[in-house]
Amino acid sequence: MKKVYVIDDEPSIVETVTMVLESKGYQVAAQNDDKDVVDHVAEFGADLVIVDVMLPEDDSAGFKMARDLKADERTRDLPVLMLSAVNEAGIFPGKFSNKDIDDSWLPVSEFVEKPVKPALLIEKVQALCPN
Repeated sequence: MKKVYVIDDEPSIVETVTMVLESKGYQVAAQNDDKDVVDHVAEFGADLVIVDVMLPEDDSAGFKMARDLKADERTRDLPVLMLSAVNEAGIFPGKFSNKDIDDSWLPVSEFVEKPVKPALLIEKVQALCPN
């Protein structure tokens, strides 16, 4: 069974993502802040990480977490799916999409905007982490 680690400050998002992924046979763990993410992901033995961009403490926390995950030898090879409403919030100039993925600035495998339909979420997760 593949393991997905979710980092999002919205309990309803975590609950929905968990329900959708568990229905497809994934094991899911989550946290709602950016504390010790690399250690938690490594301890869980995640095969994929889903991360939000904006957390209450820091509007760009997701970018930092993605960079931290890629910088640590325990997690550097994990695919990261960035799931965010950052474009809707309009806090950064321009719009983010897969074209902005970059090994140093935005080291993620996919960027998907919230709200995401369950079918698209499953499609993206299965592409990055086949169960």
